[in-house]
Amino acid sequence: MEKLNIGIIGLGAIGQKHCDALKEINRANIVAVADVDESVLTKTANQLNATPYADFKKLIDHPGLDAVIVAMPDHMHREACVSAAEAGKHILVEKPLATTLDDGKAIIAATEKNNVQLMVGFSLRFSLHYQKARDAVKEGKLGDLVSIFARRLNVITQSERINGRCGVLTFLGVHDFDAMRWIVGSEPVSIYSESSTSVPSPYPIENETFSIIRFENGVIGCAHIGWYLPAQHPAGRDFKLDITGNKGCLNLDQMRQGIEIYTQNGAKFPSVSTGLLDEDSTFVNCILDNKPMPATGKDGLIALKMVQAALESIKTHQPVKIESN
Repeated sequence: MEKLNIGIIGLGAIGQKHCDALKEINRANIVAVADVDESVLTKTANQLNATPYADFKKLIDHPGLDAVIVAMPDHMHREACVSAAEAGKHILVEKPLATTLDDGKAIIAATEKNNVQLMVGFSLRFSLHYQKARDAVKEGKLGDLVSIFARRLNVITQSERINGRCGVLTFLGVHDFDAMRWIVGSEPVSIYSESSTSVPSPYPIENETFSIIRFENGVIGCAHIGWYLPAQHPAGRDFKLDITGNKGCLNLDQMRQGIEIYTQNGAKFPSVSTGLLDEDSTFVNCILDNKPMPATGKDGLIALKMVQAALESIKTHQPVKIESN
């Protein structure tokens, strides 16, 4: 069986999840890992029987390496992705594609110039719940779309966990901005966003937001993105999607996923989603079978434009046009 030799750059929370997912994929072979934390690097490399690198550029030069997964902090994506592309390695980069449009465009240009595949880690595209929602829309079961509402709330400790390096729109909202565009099947043309300021924040970031998005086909979208759920929330998440058409509607709820556990210590609603496993498997198969990626650099750039426009709108309290070029 042909296998894809993969290196994982960044072994934080999401990097570890990619490690776990790739171990379940028969066509994937983790050959190298990189991180600046020596203890995490050594432990992970030993568990995977992979070569450890403190410098991601040395990982990129690992013999026989075919592809990398970039799971570093967002602002470091450009350097890692461009270096990998110039070395001829295929790339799966975690969302967001980058933190600036210039960086995002540079990543795309490098992959195109060096003829390597680029996929952005929009895990909702690989969630069965969201796939079924998109199928219902594409098959016309709801008629002509009228509106779409997305809700993505996380626990209050998230901003502290990432040391306030970005706000909730960059960290979470980018997921739903992409998913809404993907499901609606039309380009966003403008966005109006507001952020709650009633509670002081230890970081200069947005923490609770509502965004109104107008799409080219006339559909109106609303996204409620925040991270004020209590730390002891039984699911640790409140993810929802409501779609309205002129012949039907759809309601999606990922807070409760069919299993609820109640004990003397409280309640837990565990996640049973296989989105990341399916995402990584798709990445591997697209490279080995020479198929196009389902979440491209262009998709990543448009989602980033939506986030940037939303942040500008929060500052100006005005709708902001989303440039198509």
